[in-house]
Amino acid sequence: MQRLRRVVYNTLISLGGQVITWTSTLLLTIAYGRFLGDVKFGELYFAITLALLVGFPMEQGFNQQLTRDVAQEPSRAVRYLANTLLIKAVAWGLLYGLLLLIPWLLHYDHEVRLLVMISGLTLLWTGMGTAFAAAHYAFERNVAPVVGTILEKASSALLGYLFLKNGAGVMAMAWILCGGALLNMLWQALCFFRWVGFRPLWDGRTIRLLLRSSLPFLIYGVLGVLYYRLDVILLSFLGNDAMVGWYGAGYRLFDTLNFLPSLVIAAIMYPVFSKLAVQSQDALRLAIEKSLNFLLFCSIPTATLMVVAAPNIIGFLYHRPEFIHTFAVLQLLAPGLVFLYVNMVLSTVLVSIHQERKMTLMAGVALVFNLSLNLLLIPLYQQNGAALVTSLTELLFIGPFLGFIPRALWPRASLVVALKALGASLVMALVVWLLRSWSILALTPVAIAVYLAAATVLRTIPRSDLRTLIEAVLHRRGGSGEEPAAGVLLAPEAVVEAEGERQNQGEAVAGAGEAIVPAQDDEETDRLPVVRRLAKGAEAGQASLKAVVEAESGRQNQGEAVAGAGEAIVPAQDDEETDRLPVVRRLAEGAEVGQASLKLLS
Repeated sequence: MQRLRRVVYNTLISLGGQVITWTSTLLLTIAYGRFLGDVKFGELYFAITLALLVGFPMEQGFNQQLTRDVAQEPSRAVRYLANTLLIKAVAWGLLYGLLLLIPWLLHYDHEVRLLVMISGLTLLWTGMGTAFAAAHYAFERNVAPVVGTILEKASSALLGYLFLKNGAGVMAMAWILCGGALLNMLWQALCFFRWVGFRPLWDGRTIRLLLRSSLPFLIYGVLGVLYYRLDVILLSFLGNDAMVGWYGAGYRLFDTLNFLPSLVIAAIMYPVFSKLAVQSQDALRLAIEKSLNFLLFCSIPTATLMVVAAPNIIGFLYHRPEFIHTFAVLQLLAPGLVFLYVNMVLSTVLVSIHQERKMTLMAGVALVFNLSLNLLLIPLYQQNGAALVTSLTELLFIGPFLGFIPRALWPRASLVVALKALGASLVMALVVWLLRSWSILALTPVAIAVYLAAATVLRTIPRSDLRTLIEAVLHRRGGSGEEPAAGVLLAPEAVVEAEGERQNQGEAVAGAGEAIVPAQDDEETDRLPVVRRLAKGAEAGQASLKAVVEAESGRQNQGEAVAGAGEAIVPAQDDEETDRLPVVRRLAEGAEVGQASLKLLS
């Protein structure tokens, strides 16, 4: 229940922040359509896409590995983050030169080359910011990334709308996006320095470890970026800037709607999956099933609305007649949204159980499939062909993902949820089609109400799940309220020193040693690191840390005292406990102390 409360807490925070960021993105999308037009918007979208295509190492691989490994062993946080930032900085310097060279070799005009240059700077700030965000997610601290995203999106949307409305061009918009990414990165860095501390613990061994273990992520990342972004480059070559603008207008909305799996899975459930993968297979399967149920419940009606109300959505957002060509793009991308949500869950499970190497083979097959179909369909159907290929590529992934995941983890019950959600969505689609002359602002609340009513009648989400969710929301604050029996709180500077002295991370040290883990307190404040001191007496053999589940289930009200050394390991019972890392508390010392009773920490 404590973990569920933390998940609910993080989800509510993230959803609240997403309301603001999605509104900001909507405002900026309206500004693009009304003030830039299809051609200038196509130039900006091409520059951003090219930067993402060339700068894939800034986003792919290192972030996922950082979140997973730090979630499983928090003492790695400072060292892994410092070396990840160094690797990203060096990689950006090399890739930025390549990025500037490509548009020059392809004879793009001066304005496009400048847009690519600015987008490359944005890539640097975004890559650094996502590294800090990955470290925050590992400790299930979602406040800092959420606030950082709000600062970036809100400032970019507000300034962008005001500048474009008053006659500024696409160049000014590119600089505004760059400034928003920088603001986000600075905020997340300051939060990490305050809560955990930081020290440039750069060393060749860790860098080699990160590069070697990140190789499957990087290969999968480059292949994934190619088949996700290559269609825009092909449209630019085989079509024109207007076609890129029409496709980008629909894909931007498709991309924006990806916030939900990114929020629920990448930011919240990924560290939970990683911990459960080494604790309990049954608990992991249940977490997968509930996560997928939620995403299916949300994605199926969203995709249905994209199909039925595409003219209403595009007409409201872009407000120009030339964007009529985007109607079909949005409708063809809609099924891909559901497939993408499912794939996000399944791919995260593979990474959590350390099977990411298998994803590279899948990405290679998908790239060949995507490139071949795009070369065939884009000359025939232009932007519509690119949209259809995107959805088909997402569908292609589902089978191999299920094949690589152990059958014991298959979320079979989610199929029933998907069918019921589809039935409720068809009822909603009928009502929306009858009211198709309405504005999308009026249609959306009606569609939501009809869908929820139909889903309730069909019992799409089991009532037991709803009761558990309501209980978690209403009783989020747990804990016994007792004072900690013992503990040592150090300032961040002391933690940095202790971290630098630890040579063998994740081990119980014979004799004496220290492991640093950030405190998992009730709120996002007072995050001073806790030093867990492991010591042994002359007669003790070797101290060993028990697994989280064993400490949680087997030592609820009492613990064992360590003979001779006078130490015991008890699970910290913080108010908003997430990963329940065992905290070593010194209870007694001296040769004559044989046994001491333990008090659980609240």
